[in-house]
Amino acid sequence: MVIEKDKKGDFAMMVVFDPGVQHRIMVCVTPQKSCKRLIEKGAARAKEKDGQFAVIYVNNKTNLNRELKEHKILLELFELAKDFGGTVSILSGENVYATLAEFAKENQITHIIVGKSLRSAFDIQKHGDIINPLINAVDKMDITVEVVD
Repeated sequence: MVIEKDKKGDFAMMVVFDPGVQHRIMVCVTPQKSCKRLIEKGAARAKEKDGQFAVIYVNNKTNLNRELKEHKILLELFELAKDFGGTVSILSGENVYATLAEFAKENQITHIIVGKSLRSAFDIQKHGDIINPLINAVDKMDITVEVVD
């Protein structure tokens, strides 16, 4: 893992994939225990495609002071990723889907795994959707986006 500043001046931990790896899977998580299924799916995809996977969490500016409970969940998810042979990257950006899309482009990601939102339709409308804009942002990059229930 390498810590560097991105184009906007935000610090980010960037994953370094092995140069010869063709299949690079990005698993997007939030501080929810239900994200364990996404990590398991990412590990399985990496194994079946003889690739590597990275678990990605985007911390936007409004989420800097998370509750201790959420920090603990994230640490558990990161440990699970490492147990399955994956790596972890914490990104910082105000626009979550744009930050994920930029990371995917810079790291030549071939497959993205995201979880279906557990938020209500009203909450998604009020605070914005991440999945559909992410799919649109990577549409021309030849990246498969898998939405897991």
